[in-house]
Amino acid sequence: MPAPLAGRRVLDLGALCAQRPHALAASMAAKLCAAYGAEVVRPLPADGEPFASLPPLLPDGASALHRFLNAGKRPGPATGWFDAAIGDGAALAAHAAEVPVKARLSVFGPDEPDPPMSELGLAALSGLLGIVGEAPPAPPSRLAGHQVAYSAGLATCTALLAALRAGGEEVVDVSLLDVTAWLNWKVAAGVMVIGSAPVRGNAKATWFTVKARDGYVALVYQDKDWPPLRDLIGDPRLLEEPFITGPGRGANRAALLEIIGPWFAARTRAEITAAAQARRVPIGPVKYPVELLEDAQYRARGFLAPDGTPSLPVGWDGQRLVREVADAAV
Repeated sequence: MPAPLAGRRVLDLGALCAQRPHALAASMAAKLCAAYGAEVVRPLPADGEPFASLPPLLPDGASALHRFLNAGKRPGPATGWFDAAIGDGAALAAHAAEVPVKARLSVFGPDEPDPPMSELGLAALSGLLGIVGEAPPAPPSRLAGHQVAYSAGLATCTALLAALRAGGEEVVDVSLLDVTAWLNWKVAAGVMVIGSAPVRGNAKATWFTVKARDGYVALVYQDKDWPPLRDLIGDPRLLEEPFITGPGRGANRAALLEIIGPWFAARTRAEITAAAQARRVPIGPVKYPVELLEDAQYRARGFLAPDGTPSLPVGWDGQRLVREVADAAV
């Protein structure tokens, strides 16, 4: 099956973007284009690849972020014909004025000034930061990785594909804040339905990670799962108030953890998972990164290469594209 962007040339201006969120989002969008078969060219600034020294770092000191985002791309100048270009407004104006299809990233949109912004700032402005972490007065927690920028990259690639499919000349605009707000759609839904936005309330939450003998397990369950979970643990105190109802367990979270904690701590993650699955209780192990290389589901999906590089489950017409790409030599 031919790749849908085979024969197309895409200009990745992520390395020339002025701000980190724009750079990450543009680079992710271009990576997706490469997975769809495009030839992706990535011009670099005079001081070289900006991601080359960014964490997470591999044992040899190289950047895993750089290896992931730039695999399948070719460093080179912004010369010749390109079908599409991806970057912020300034990079597109300077290097892609003649490119027919442009994907332009900004914080608020093309008609607003682009202020200094980080992914943490986007999470705060969108309200996403307000629901991650323990309840106040504890500080909010930062999302791991680059979920905000990568989501903006996915949105950018989707818009770019639509513009290329339509043909002609077009500038598609992607607001980083709009994408982050969409990720946090429950805030808007909460305001519409109950008149207020959700806030961090983990002090009363009954979903948490619990220490096992060899690590941690994630305890995520609904009210219907409580009776089999309670019976699995087998402590008679769980049959009494205040642990009979969900609100009661939430309001007495510390006491609940004191009761159930020893049961989990005495067993391995595998033992806990098997016992929970036998009762259809949704408990799963928290795995260490090295364990993911041998994870049965990841192996079946081909998600991780032997060296740990994640692939992308890119599909076209219901089929997964298989395209061998080499790491960019930058």
